[in-house]
Amino acid sequence: MIELDNALAARLGKIRLVLADIDGTLVSADKLTFDNVLTQLRKLKPLTIGFSIATGRTIRGASFVTDHLHQTGSRLPPMITYNGAVVLAGKDSTLLSRKLVGADDFRAVIEACRRRSLRTTAYACGSQLDFIPHESVYSECPEPPVSDFNGMEIRRVSDLTTVDDDFVAVLVEVPPVAGENLLADLQTELGGRVRVTTSGGRYIEICHASGTKLNAMAELAKMQQLKVEEIMTIGDNYNDLEMIAGAGVGVAVANAPEPVRAAATFRTSLPSGQGVVEALRALTRAVRDTSRPHTLVSDGLR
Repeated sequence: MIELDNALAARLGKIRLVLADIDGTLVSADKLTFDNVLTQLRKLKPLTIGFSIATGRTIRGASFVTDHLHQTGSRLPPMITYNGAVVLAGKDSTLLSRKLVGADDFRAVIEACRRRSLRTTAYACGSQLDFIPHESVYSECPEPPVSDFNGMEIRRVSDLTTVDDDFVAVLVEVPPVAGENLLADLQTELGGRVRVTTSGGRYIEICHASGTKLNAMAELAKMQQLKVEEIMTIGDNYNDLEMIAGAGVGVAVANAPEPVRAAATFRTSLPSGQGVVEALRALTRAVRDTSRPHTLVSDGLR
């Protein structure tokens, strides 16, 4: 048990919006844990604190979470997808902003992956007349799976660089035998053109150079007429690091790697959804009474 001082309680007391990552943060294999998150979110509603997501997932891939969030009865603020490359209205998923990977940069990414024999999946997010986004997925692998892990149909093409579409992200599958330096290697070659990051696991995620959760958070703050210091972020991996470090209160759940934990205002003692519940309980207590010291089961403060 660590007692949070009045300064941190005051910072928590200013929070008007919470942004949380999905994979490894909001959800895990434990459905009960996510139900507990939803229960805690219902307690934020009377405190007029908004809650939304900031994820590397596609729009469709995030829908299973947003559908549950709508069921809490809260009005969902704008949400961040594709690691910040796409910002959507929470109410109806209309497009608010996109950051497209330019044709030359897209070609450089695909060619860099080809030279390394890396399997790539390219994601496009088109804007229709009614601003409802249309997502498409492409692969030039000889036998791509019928669908990606989000359940989206993959279109087989002979050459990705000849496809004319609004690309927002490229997902690179990391081979089991790949060395630990693959991420750094791609960052060195492509970092000046695009953003190369990871949310852990089997994939490296590439998008527009300014397509970060931190930049998207700043955009979202302006849309909601909030100051960045009024936003609390919760995450678990490297693609969350800048957002965690730049928020008014940044929280790393216990399963986050040490560099992410070090960037956080505080880190929870519990992983994933349990850690989110832990952080939300601390927030609820602080907002209800910022004059009292508060405690949070945690393993450290920044």
